Amino acid sequence: MKAEDLMIGDLVLYNGTHQQILEISGIDDEVYLETDELVHQSEIQPITLTPEVLEKNGFLANKQVYPYPYYEYEVKEIKVKVGFAFPQENRTSYKEPWVCVDTECIYIEHLPCMFVHQLQHVLRLCGIEKEIEL
Repeated sequence: MKAEDLMIGDLVLYNGTHQQILEISGIDDEVYLETDELVHQSEIQPITLTPEVLEKNGFLANKQVYPYPYYEYEVKEIKVKVGFAFPQENRTSYKEPWVCVDTECIYIEHLPCMFVHQLQHVLRLCGIEKEIEL
């Protein structure tokens, strides 16, 4: 992982445990983790986004979407719907997981999103303040 791909609050994997980034140092690509450890960005790994993580965080499976598993999270107060797709096999031209965002003014589709910290970024950009549970 590269430090420039991360934000404060992102969840990452360090020494086999889930850690939250508390601070990003501008020196030597280091980050401070919630364990008060200063580690080089090469020592942390992204956490793969799975259907189980999405479901645990309030995303609902939408069985009407074909040809792949699709999950939706909606915040009606701010009129935002975030969808997440897991393309499978040769049923679609998209091979990597992707996210879409649907608001009153903007629609974004097929934005690559494979890791928990990337989903955190999307939610933040949509104005959704949500703590991700793993």
